[in-house]
Amino acid sequence: MDGIERELVIDAPPPDVWEVITAPGWLADEVEFELSPGGEAHFGSGGEVKSGWVEDVAPPESDRGNRGRLVFWWGIPGEPASRVEVTLEPERAATRVRVIETRPLEVLDLTGIPLPGQGGSIHGPAMLSLA
Repeated sequence: MDGIERELVIDAPPPDVWEVITAPGWLADEVEFELSPGGEAHFGSGGEVKSGWVEDVAPPESDRGNRGRLVFWWGIPGEPASRVEVTLEPERAATRVRVIETRPLEVLDLTGIPLPGQGGSIHGPAMLSLA
C-alpha cells in the first residue's frame, strides 16, 4: 500500500502526548473524536473539513507499558478516505510517535461492507478487520 510514514520523539511521557494528539491543534485545528471503536471523528483546518470514524483506540496505560494506539479513517466528502495509525512508544523519559497514513480503499477492491459510523458508506467499502 502506498502511504506516508513519519516518526518523531517528543520529550514527554505517553499519557501527556496522548492528550495532545487527541485534542485540537495536532491533527487539525478543530478535532472531535468519539474515542471508541466505530466512534465518529471530525477534523477541520483552513476551511477543509474531513470526517471519518475510529477503528481502534488504546490510550497509554501503565498495564500496557504506557504504549498507546489510535487508528482512524478520515476523508473529504467525495474523495477516497485514508487510514491513519498513530502509535506511542515510551522511550526513556520521552515518547516515540509513529504515524502511518495509507489509502487502502484505493488499493483493495472490496465491496459490500460499509464503513461503520454515521455516514460511513460515503467513505466507500472496507473490511472491518484487516488482520
